Amino acid sequence: MRIQVLTQEDAFYIPRILDLLFEKRSDVVGVAIVPGELQAGRALRFLRMMGPRDFALQVLNLAWYRLLGFFDGLRPQGTSHSVAAAARRGRVPLERVPNVNAPGFITALRARGVDLLVSLACPQKLSGALLAVPVKGAINLHGALLPRYQGIFPSFWVLAKGERETGVTVHWMDEELDHGAVLLQRRVAIEPRDTVHRLVRRSKVDVGRHALLEALERIERGDAPRERMDMTRASYFTYPDAAAVREFRAHGRRFI
Repeated sequence: MRIQVLTQEDAFYIPRILDLLFEKRSDVVGVAIVPGELQAGRALRFLRMMGPRDFALQVLNLAWYRLLGFFDGLRPQGTSHSVAAAARRGRVPLERVPNVNAPGFITALRARGVDLLVSLACPQKLSGALLAVPVKGAINLHGALLPRYQGIFPSFWVLAKGERETGVTVHWMDEELDHGAVLLQRRVAIEPRDTVHRLVRRSKVDVGRHALLEALERIERGDAPRERMDMTRASYFTYPDAAAVREFRAHGRRFI
């Protein structure tokens, strides 16, 4: 099986998922980084959402991880601190792709003989033309129990809504966001001291990376489920506004 990963640049979560993926699988043929959340033009947006304290902590954390990422390039550390470092450690080809649905990229994947697409926080919807390339389909790792909490920042939203449980979903992808059939799910209890950062680490990273490996094994064996989502239970969330952040704070939660 020939696997292509679609993701975005990240310092905190995705590199840890990739480290394990590349350690356990020798059939990942490429990683494509798509422009995502880590862009300078979005700093003010995050400041307004997170508030001065959490934003400052996030900036400090990012600066520290960027420094560690620099040292990754000189000498690999125990854990990768960037997507590029993870790809380098795993000896997986890396490319930066402005648009995953561009004809040139689709042609390159077809020439590469890609059997399966794996989305890890890929910030772009996949077109029908792209989804038609891999013979085994495309899967996504989502940080909530779909079909509830479709959309972005699910770990923020479950805390804002006072949930006591969340989880991860590996699902088959179609042209709609967080919509395809469920392959597998794993539940995670929400703890009183969970911040957004801590919950993402405990759920999508610590649980999700193993769920992804299990999903890949089941696809390879040919017994991967396709359980249709019950869309009567669906909920969709987008970028948090001021009211959502107040609700989040009212539950005593923080981002960091």
